[in-house]
Amino acid sequence: MPVSVLLCEGEDNGPDVRLLHAILRGTGVQVEPSGGKDAFAGLIRGRRRQNPGVCGLVDGDFPRDPGTWAEATDPGPRRWTVRHGEKRLVLGWMWRRKEVENYLLDPDVLARALRWDAAAKSRYVVQLERVFDALSHVTAARIALTCCAPRRNRLETQVRLDATKEELAEELRKKADTYTERARLDKDRLLQVFERHVPDCLTGGRFRQHALEVFAGKNILAKIQSTPGFAFDPMLKRQPELEERILDALERDAEPHSWLPEWAALRSAVEAWMPAPETEATSAGA
Repeated sequence: MPVSVLLCEGEDNGPDVRLLHAILRGTGVQVEPSGGKDAFAGLIRGRRRQNPGVCGLVDGDFPRDPGTWAEATDPGPRRWTVRHGEKRLVLGWMWRRKEVENYLLDPDVLARALRWDAAAKSRYVVQLERVFDALSHVTAARIALTCCAPRRNRLETQVRLDATKEELAEELRKKADTYTERARLDKDRLLQVFERHVPDCLTGGRFRQHALEVFAGKNILAKIQSTPGFAFDPMLKRQPELEERILDALERDAEPHSWLPEWAALRSAVEAWMPAPETEATSAGA
């Protein structure tokens, strides 16, 4: 049997659920919220005992090994797998982008939902680059924290969005000192990884070239709303109203999955999926 239930992060009537309802309309797939990522994998495996057609979709998040991150040309979602003995169990998919907010801030999505003309869309793209400039060091710091985090202990990657590079380095030192009380976090390596990925996040860097995929959508939205001098459409300053306008437009559209290649690819992946044996070998990351 194909996918019958797709679990996602978020809550009832949240943007994740409503976006997926729109994208998957007509496929027969039931979209349900899981609440959060904690214990998500266990929830799917438990549900599969009664229904093999249960899968999950999680945020892309920052990867532990960003070596090939953002280099894929295929718009399809990444497979979400977990270790199961010597093999990996496929649980579903990961959003291609960092989180759902990245999609709601996409120029093509906003232009359709807010009915922008070409000039308005162009102005947005120019202003968005200024936001990326402001978040370059922040993103490098958060990537470093993810890369260096102990695998068995949760590490908060949030940092001050208005911090300078020097202030971020000091914040990383303090996080390492505090965290090492519970689990080892190599301060020197953390700072080295931060320095190594700063150029990747600056103009011309490999992550910056895919900023709307790599940079955190929540951070982008926070900068848009809190930084004076950015000439954005006033609607972008009102998050609940903005989300409602976008989601309402998607729900009214006959083919909302056609708005972005990634959405069409996700719909195709869900429709094509079939349960595999309990474990299967795969090179995909967890």
